Amino acid sequence: MSLRTKIAIGVVAASLLLASALFVLGLRARDDLKAASEKQREATEKNLREYREEQQRAAKRAVESLVLAWVEELMAYPEPEIAFKLRDPGNGIRETAIITLEKGQLEIQHQKPEGSNAQPSTDERAAIHRVFDARRREFHDDVLFLPYPRQTDPEGRCTRVLRLRLNIAQAPAPVLPDAEAPNLAPLAFVAFVTLGVAMTGVFVLLTFALRRFVLAPLDNVLADSQMIVKGTAGLQVKGLKGGDEVATLVSAFNGMFAELKAYQQDLEGKVKDATRTIQKQQQSLVIAQRLAATGTLAAGLAHEVNNPLSGMLNAARRLKMREGLDERARDYIGLIEEGLGRIEELMKQILDFSRRRDMKPERFEASRPLRRSLPLVKHRLEKRKIQIEEDIASDVPLVYGNEEELGQVLMNLVINAADAAPEGGTVRVSVTANARGGVDYAVEDSGSGVPDEIKDRIFDPFFTTKEPGKGTGLGLSIVHTVVSNHGGQVRVERSERLGGARFVVELPPADKQESRRIERSEV
Repeated sequence: MSLRTKIAIGVVAASLLLASALFVLGLRARDDLKAASEKQREATEKNLREYREEQQRAAKRAVESLVLAWVEELMAYPEPEIAFKLRDPGNGIRETAIITLEKGQLEIQHQKPEGSNAQPSTDERAAIHRVFDARRREFHDDVLFLPYPRQTDPEGRCTRVLRLRLNIAQAPAPVLPDAEAPNLAPLAFVAFVTLGVAMTGVFVLLTFALRRFVLAPLDNVLADSQMIVKGTAGLQVKGLKGGDEVATLVSAFNGMFAELKAYQQDLEGKVKDATRTIQKQQQSLVIAQRLAATGTLAAGLAHEVNNPLSGMLNAARRLKMREGLDERARDYIGLIEEGLGRIEELMKQILDFSRRRDMKPERFEASRPLRRSLPLVKHRLEKRKIQIEEDIASDVPLVYGNEEELGQVLMNLVINAADAAPEGGTVRVSVTANARGGVDYAVEDSGSGVPDEIKDRIFDPFFTTKEPGKGTGLGLSIVHTVVSNHGGQVRVERSERLGGARFVVELPPADKQESRRIERSEV
């Protein structure tokens, strides 16, 4: 009789005894567990009812406290700007619409989401008519209806209503009470006694067979396993004398060890890739948030400056037109007018650069991002008397991507080059076709270059070699993120022409990048 047969007989006998004992215990335990389950179900239903009520109250408070404050601030703007803010994807409102009552019919102008044609339900239509009649706001679940005060008929009645659907925060999930465990101590005692008697018999029968046919031959398996655990590379368990069963065990053990080693190496690689991906996503999120805040601040400052600037410019022009001024006074007024005009033009450029646009990628001429970014840094170059050289090839192919983001990339590179070049130095920008059919942007300066020991760190967020207060360390990180999103790469090298640093942005062909984006969107 083989070892496999002996073990099978022992296992069958033990299983029969165990099944008989568990069958009797299961019948007793079933009734206790059923009662506990019913008690748990009742407690769960009670907590769920309380949870729904609390969720509704929390949603109501959130709508009343947050939405009304946002609406009050919104109504302070002119009507065109109100419509613009209603379409803003970042305003926190899921759906917005302007509803007009024309001859008893509701005309709905959906502002967000784009292309929406959703119609209000019967209950919502009733609420809308009540708002038109009473000129008082009304909540309907997660939708707020309120009169649009910019429009009234000759009798002072409301003719327009705003419809806002909010993303309401969910109430925290209720903590369900644990079911009271049934008292199974007597049953457990009987089970342990029964299992003890059954397993004692099985143990006596199997001890002799295991000791003679398994334990002794596997001593060398244990020794080799201990060496494997310690990390001995390439080690395998040696063949054993003991029949087909032991030989099969040895073969399976060696195969398992080989698979574990391969799986371990593959898993380590995947963990490293996942870690790098998460780090890059976190860096991109921080950069995007700070860049958005910077753009908002720049736009706000430009608006604040434009108002007094326009008044000062008009005053200078009126002074210049006055009679009786001597030539010297006219020259001074002319200088004032020229300076104010330059400031006004710069503010227009800043507003144009920071204004929100459609961020969808498109094809455009490679020189356009450079043309829009250079005027914004021209004053910085002129202040330090730095010469700017441009070299734009005539046979450059089109670029596929976002023109505004690439303009930000080039502006950051030119600013860094201007800071690195000495006073009276040179900054050179070029746009050429590369060997892959794409486009290369190059920005180089006449400074001291980038030391080799920090080349691997210059694209890290917040890493900067500038003095405190003169740099944030985000410029090159933004450059790296934007270029990567466009399927390209950026590198730094020594400028053979000017002797300083040379940053090269390599972008792929427009057809290849557009196909890659379509494939990602389909997936």
